[in-house]
Amino acid sequence: MSDPFSAPREANRDVTPFAAGQASFEAETPRAASAKASTASTKAEPAPLPTEFPFETEHPVMPIPFKAQFGEYKLDGVEISVTAAYVAIDGALDPQWKGHKEFVKLQFDFQGFSVSIFPEVVVAGSRRDGEMTLQFLDPAGTHLPQLRYILNSYIAGDFVSMGGMMAYSGPTQPKVARPADGATAKFRIRSLSVALLSIVLMLGAGKIMYNRYSQSYESRPVFVERLGNDMKATAAGQVSMLNPNAKKGEVVFSINSNTGDVLSFQLPCDCEVKVTKGIFEGSTVLPFDTILSFFGSTTEINVETQMSIEGLAKAMSGDAAYLDMNDGRTIPVKVVVNSATNAAALRGDLFVPVDLVPPEGALGKDDIGKSATLRLSKTWFGGSSPQLPEKS
Repeated sequence: MSDPFSAPREANRDVTPFAAGQASFEAETPRAASAKASTASTKAEPAPLPTEFPFETEHPVMPIPFKAQFGEYKLDGVEISVTAAYVAIDGALDPQWKGHKEFVKLQFDFQGFSVSIFPEVVVAGSRRDGEMTLQFLDPAGTHLPQLRYILNSYIAGDFVSMGGMMAYSGPTQPKVARPADGATAKFRIRSLSVALLSIVLMLGAGKIMYNRYSQSYESRPVFVERLGNDMKATAAGQVSMLNPNAKKGEVVFSINSNTGDVLSFQLPCDCEVKVTKGIFEGSTVLPFDTILSFFGSTTEINVETQMSIEGLAKAMSGDAAYLDMNDGRTIPVKVVVNSATNAAALRGDLFVPVDLVPPEGALGKDDIGKSATLRLSKTWFGGSSPQLPEKS
């Protein structure tokens, strides 16, 4: 394509010729001639425009293909930005074209349609040989929305469509497809299941926290035993004789004490005798070690345990006491202190002996030998404090 921009442009392109008035110019007075010459000089040389703005670095330049209709010349576009268009020419740009202003047609061809804009430009120069820079005189003119949409679509890698070009209003959220009726029902069932499971987990966690706050357990186990009386050693020594079959008034056991004395103990009644486990003739005992227990004709139940000082304080403050049996039963009991409890507390022991009294008939002879755990529970809503009687 032939290109006129490498040759000097014609003088009558955008300057009004003044050669026709040359004769009258010579006949006028010198003063009028001077004024008219000044006016002609002003029209012949257009005022320089401030084209050295930082547009080239301020806005990205995109290699988008387009066509430029510059007067009667059709030029191929090289690159374009929001502020300038760069077109191809043959050879170097004639310096006389710099500063020339004109409306141009920029045409962008897409698949099935084309878009044309008509900005006013000024020839700002050339970045290199074979190229001319057309600077937009009004970059924010009416052509800006269409040009900006094309540039943004090119940067994003999207296809420019006619609908987007004519009705684009910014990013929009895509329409979500409405689920089918079956999918909606499944979604509702799943949501209800998740909600129910969440409620169950919350209730379970709440119950665990409530139990940890309101419930406490004693570390020492509780054993259900037959009610009887213990016979204990009164001095340290060695068991020299054991007679579980002794009758009332007969010697039931003897101890050779460390002092050399022989201590004999008589059975006070015709009772059933049970020797403490680990006690035999020749065994060594210390003071207050239980040697044996004797029982009357009744089968009453006795429940004793070692209770911590903290647990005893809670029971005295109003916490309810329960026996959690190893067979799954829960039996309420009363905590009864005795003289041994007071003596152990005065000595500063961490655990003190107490008696646990269940309701009448709650434990029978079949429960003898079973174990249980002592549980203390806080009372709510003004529950009355249990009585702690002292066993004589």
